[in-house]
Amino acid sequence: MIKRGQGAINASILVAIMFGLILLYILAIPEEDRDTILENGDNGKPSSSRSDENITVLEESVGTIEDRDLDEVEHDIPSFTLFRTTGAKVLKKTNPYQVRNGIFDYRSKEVRFTIDDTQLTENVLLSFSVGKAQGILMIKLNGDVIFEGELEVSTPPPVTLAGEDLERDNVLEFSVSGVGWKFWTTNQYQFDGLLITAEIADVARESSKAVFFVSQEEIDYIESASFRFNPDCQPSDVGVLQVVLNRRQLFSGIPDCGALNKIEFSPGLIDRGENTLEFTTTEGTYLIDSVMVKTELAEEVYPIYYFEVNETLFEEVDNRTREAYIRLRFVDDDEVKRLDLNINDHLTNVDQDEPDYERRITTWIEEGNNYVEIRPKTRLNIVDLKVVLEEQDDD
Repeated sequence: MIKRGQGAINASILVAIMFGLILLYILAIPEEDRDTILENGDNGKPSSSRSDENITVLEESVGTIEDRDLDEVEHDIPSFTLFRTTGAKVLKKTNPYQVRNGIFDYRSKEVRFTIDDTQLTENVLLSFSVGKAQGILMIKLNGDVIFEGELEVSTPPPVTLAGEDLERDNVLEFSVSGVGWKFWTTNQYQFDGLLITAEIADVARESSKAVFFVSQEEIDYIESASFRFNPDCQPSDVGVLQVVLNRRQLFSGIPDCGALNKIEFSPGLIDRGENTLEFTTTEGTYLIDSVMVKTELAEEVYPIYYFEVNETLFEEVDNRTREAYIRLRFVDDDEVKRLDLNINDHLTNVDQDEPDYERRITTWIEEGNNYVEIRPKTRLNIVDLKVVLEEQDDD
């Protein structure tokens, strides 16, 4: 049986062991947690003493921003003249010759000629005159009959050589029909010579190219695009006008001569950097002036950053136990930093070349949602933006 005195001794030993363990625990935990435990009252509730921590309610890595003072960009292009003319050219001329067809006498004639560019060659005509004509004359172009009949006049109308029958290298073949039962006769045509003429288009000035440049910023903000031009021309004397931007067609037709023509087009046709605008006519003369490519830019949006101040923090700011500061850290590039800060509709200006900026904004802080808007006046490289609530030392 355990005696009463011995039980009391055992209890005292147990209490001492527990106290020792608690003391070791307190010594082992971090200092800030130890101070918190020791500063608590007997009831376990926090005392009126306060932490000296500074609280960051906003921290952002802003990066590069810059001012854009334009809402549209106009690219002016110098005036120019387009014209496409045609001139007569002799493709082939021969000396006199004859074709014959008799029982013991046959002679045909081949005439070769070349066309450098069939697309630019129009109104190709074969002209000739004959001194003696008997029988049916046949003329072939590249193997196809283009004329067959008897000539009743010595100088017949010119024979048109159709464009679809023409090639780069061409052959005209002349022959006369046989005599049939009149074997004692000979059919023949005596040519005084022939002439092949054509109208050749001069395309040296039928087109004009202009180059304009577009920045990345313009590309980023384009909302709409258009171009305008004023053509001085005579509608009855001109052909189709084509306008191409970066190899994509913007316009094809007869424009309103003497009036300002305006055409809207997709902004997606504009490239960053170099852009090529090309005008081409198929006929006649155009004087093109007042040429402009215009882009409308989206409204500029300044960066806005939001942060929240809860009721407890706001009370501390309101009673000045905490002061609020806005801080900006710029890249140290020795450049002037100009901007406006809009903090909850309170504006302040920054104009400096130092890399660090700070301003107290305690009276501008509101309970709940707050914002900071940056309005750059120059190109800015901002490393970070902070709003800090700093606890004030007790007097």
